[in-house]
Amino acid sequence: MQKKVIRGVALLDMAVTLPFALPFIAEIMILIISELDRWLGFYTPSGQFDIGPLAMMFVHIMGVLGVIWALARLHMVSLYLARMDAVARLAVAALIVSAIAQGATPVLWLFVLTEIGGSAAQFSVLRRKVISPPAAHQ
Repeated sequence: MQKKVIRGVALLDMAVTLPFALPFIAEIMILIISELDRWLGFYTPSGQFDIGPLAMMFVHIMGVLGVIWALARLHMVSLYLARMDAVARLAVAALIVSAIAQGATPVLWLFVLTEIGGSAAQFSVLRRKVISPPAAHQ
């Protein structure tokens, strides 16, 4: 059960972050978020969605790191990595909430929910076990 949950969260990460790792597709994803914002009636100023080349580079870096992190957790299913991921998700959720508080689209609450959901799912299977980091690979 633990491995299924940990792998499931990693696969969800892969699905969510891969589009942001790919040039042109990331721009489409941002456009989709913008359209969803308008469709839901939030009408966040369109300037909030304009991303220049430097910011887009960071979007792609986030996507690549998310994909690599997901691949690592799929390849080496570990309670230690699951615990690290669960804690990191709470930090990411806090950063997204901060962005929303500063005027980013409320659509990002969907990402907050996935972060907290992934964290809760992993913490539920960890059962507060004390685990040590995996041995170094040679």
